[in-house]
Amino acid sequence: MPFETAWLFRNPHFQTIWPAFFRSVPKPPYSRERIELEDGDFIDIDWCGECKSDAPVAILFHGLEGSSNSPYIQGLVNVLSQQGWCCAAINFRGCSGELNRLQRSYHSGATDDLDEIITFLSKRHPDSALYAIGFSLGGNALLKWCAETGKQNPLNAAIAISVPYHLAIASSTLDSKDFFSSLYRWRLLSSLKSKVLLKIQRGNMKFNITDIQCINSLYDFDDRVTAPLHGYKDADDYYRRASSYSHLDKIRIPTLLLHALDDPFMNSSAIPNITDESCLVKLELSQNGGHVGFYQPSFTGSSYWIETRIAEFLRQQL
Repeated sequence: MPFETAWLFRNPHFQTIWPAFFRSVPKPPYSRERIELEDGDFIDIDWCGECKSDAPVAILFHGLEGSSNSPYIQGLVNVLSQQGWCCAAINFRGCSGELNRLQRSYHSGATDDLDEIITFLSKRHPDSALYAIGFSLGGNALLKWCAETGKQNPLNAAIAISVPYHLAIASSTLDSKDFFSSLYRWRLLSSLKSKVLLKIQRGNMKFNITDIQCINSLYDFDDRVTAPLHGYKDADDYYRRASSYSHLDKIRIPTLLLHALDDPFMNSSAIPNITDESCLVKLELSQNGGHVGFYQPSFTGSSYWIETRIAEFLRQQL
């Protein structure tokens, strides 16, 4: 069933802001493991649950400037680990509380990192069923990687939530001048720029400090930083090549897409039109839910619909 909540809580900005800023989540009893990457960098994985040799493994990928400590990651880890899942919460490069070593970072199309991580985990757990869940940016990268791997994909199924399928549309939406877009943009840019500035101060980057400080749009950040660092001509080239929108028909594993029509990080034209019932990719659209929200307050206790829906989908796949 699609997400539903009382009319009082249907505002997309409430749905987006409350879970991100005000949700209190018990921190999972994580156990951290550092994975050394082939290019000399590292990624930290936070494990939770009884990871027996044949236990199903849920691999979680966070969104832009998130981490394994993001409320939506912690909440889902708590739910799944209590149901017997082995959870691997991935921290993208530079997101685990420690700057990564190289100039490059993570981005929406960084499928090379996903390939290395998932390949590593599939070899570590050869007798386990593997499932991946990606939120926002992490969901876009996951979908693009699933499309690139096709039938060679070692995952049993995938789930993607609140994905910016069309990166150009998402960037344009967040760069608009309305109050809430400005708030979201300011929060994301502040975090992104602070990491770049710290790398410059440590001698890891050769960007001009003033140029970085003057960036005030996501498009400019992607044009000046993301694109040149990761082999793209410019921001437009990055948005075109890294977007998952046009690659969904190449996915060959069961994949569930959860999205809200009122997601304030993009407009409805960014949502893929999936009508083929035989397709392995299933889109579940809700009228409300905001961006990675889907919050259901009630007098008997609040809940987060995506956690219930994800757990249900995973049980069906098992």
